[in-house]
Amino acid sequence: MKSLVERQVGTRIAKMLQEVQHRQGYIGDHDIARIAGQVGEPSRVIQDVVSFFPHYSRQAPAKCRVAICRDMSCRLRGSVQIAQQLQELADQVGHENLHVHEASCLGRCDRAPAMIIEGSVSNQASHGQSLYVARKIDEYRRIVQGVIEGDHPEADSDEASAQATMDRSEIDCYRSGTIQQKYAAVKGFLLDPSNDRVIQALKNAGLLGMGGAGAPAFSKWEEARTAPGDTKYVVCNADESEPGTFKDREILLAAPHLVIEGMTMAALVSGAKQGYIYIRHEYQEQIDRLEEAIEQAERLGALGSNIFQSGRTFRLEVFISPGGYVCGEQTALIEALEGKRSEPRNRPPELQTNGLYDQPTILNNVETFAWVPSILLKEPSEGNLLKEQAKDPSATHQTPGLWYKYAGRNRSKGRRYFSISGDLNRPGAYEVPCGITLGELIDDYAGGMKDGVPLLAVALSGPSGGFLPAMLPEKSIRLPKLTDKEGKETADFKYPALSNTPTDIRLLPLDIDASREIGFMLGAGIVVYGATADLLDQAIACSQFYQRESCGKCVPCRLGSRKIVDMAQQLANAQSPKSIVPQFIDHANLLSRIMRTTSICGLGQVASEPFRTYLRYFHPNDR
Repeated sequence: MKSLVERQVGTRIAKMLQEVQHRQGYIGDHDIARIAGQVGEPSRVIQDVVSFFPHYSRQAPAKCRVAICRDMSCRLRGSVQIAQQLQELADQVGHENLHVHEASCLGRCDRAPAMIIEGSVSNQASHGQSLYVARKIDEYRRIVQGVIEGDHPEADSDEASAQATMDRSEIDCYRSGTIQQKYAAVKGFLLDPSNDRVIQALKNAGLLGMGGAGAPAFSKWEEARTAPGDTKYVVCNADESEPGTFKDREILLAAPHLVIEGMTMAALVSGAKQGYIYIRHEYQEQIDRLEEAIEQAERLGALGSNIFQSGRTFRLEVFISPGGYVCGEQTALIEALEGKRSEPRNRPPELQTNGLYDQPTILNNVETFAWVPSILLKEPSEGNLLKEQAKDPSATHQTPGLWYKYAGRNRSKGRRYFSISGDLNRPGAYEVPCGITLGELIDDYAGGMKDGVPLLAVALSGPSGGFLPAMLPEKSIRLPKLTDKEGKETADFKYPALSNTPTDIRLLPLDIDASREIGFMLGAGIVVYGATADLLDQAIACSQFYQRESCGKCVPCRLGSRKIVDMAQQLANAQSPKSIVPQFIDHANLLSRIMRTTSICGLGQVASEPFRTYLRYFHPNDR
């Protein structure tokens, strides 16, 4: 059994590899041998890690390197044609001068299509990345051509988008204040250090994990707090790589102090002294802003070895991901932090008891941490306090968590962000009350359907939940009933707008608990398709995404994702698709059951959904 210090060498390896890749654009044999010698590991250990991550290159790069997003919203806006034009340009100028890579989602779905250029356009301020979004198709070739010829086209920024998102949000309880006024929740805790009060606030609020799983935040914090061990960690999952999802991008850029304060509160409650923000490497503006905010917090005394003169310690670092969608899975992320191949762990044990370096670890999403300050500091309105006092006469304005508890709609708790993109007039990240309907999000926030085209389909969780039609067929959702005080079902339905007859998808409530009860998957990224969208093309692209991003550890995921892609491509190329659809439906359903049952992580469990739901709702027999 290796000691904790020996196991921590892995994080050092990861940082050394990142530094080499960033500095010279590739990792050579001599780099692997040097790093191996410095950390006392065989070269094969370093090589094993390098070979896993897509961001690490083993060959000297082209002078100009271009990543063009190929997923979902960018595909709708013409990214395939852009990639083809850029490949033709690479053939003309030479691949040693231009390398074009069709990348998985770059996290700018609201301003599709998205492209990142590295190489000859690089400068120290941008760390070699230049972002270009929301341009006309032909403009992307002109930009790249100009870069190759020595021009430096002005790059785009996430700044304006992030500020606009924050201006219409309630999450930032410090919005109008100065930097010195921040970290009031930390100061308040240190004056009255009650772990139970913080845990109870999260429980009262009903705060859930915003990364997809939707687990109660208070239970993770409490489990890590009570877990035995002197060394504990707090980790923020900012590896926002799910196609269609970009809301964390906005929070990290416009309100990084909320995330830092939420993590600091988790550390103070649990006893952790070290934290990491694990962030995707395509978010360079966000990385720079986070590092700046951490330095500011240290100067204020909100981070470091003596937080606000309390004698408490919490140090925080930014850890840049070497790439890969699977890193967003919490145990795979921990493996990457430890300098290993990012392959998901078998569970149990859970991270709260056996996380980073096998020590108790709190791991939450960016948005989950960011809600903590306002949950602890904001007080409920008089009306909401009266509602609470009807259930609990002892409740007061100081009862923690009540503001957030009553911020939802229709019995739902809290507020949350949704990233919504596709065929819409105002795609973007919107903070909304939990429990509003999909139709409200589309029409009242995102401005309705682009050019007035009819709604064809919605992906409610990026590709993970597949595609649902505008009208859900009979008996495609469950209809839970209300319960009385004794827990017995009443005659009244919990969601009266829904029925077993065909149901307008716009009526679905946007709430994690509701989605589970009704029987559909709800994530943070929603993609909306108008009547002109080619859903088979989208299903093929989403299936290819899962095949490429599979880590290969699970045989059912590795082989099943390949079989799904093969079937989808056969259907696209078939002369008589109706004749093979029934067989494909049976095969896709069987693969889905096997992969859901036997895959270790969520990637394998949902990899069949884009094609399976296409066959169920949109296949040619229904046209």
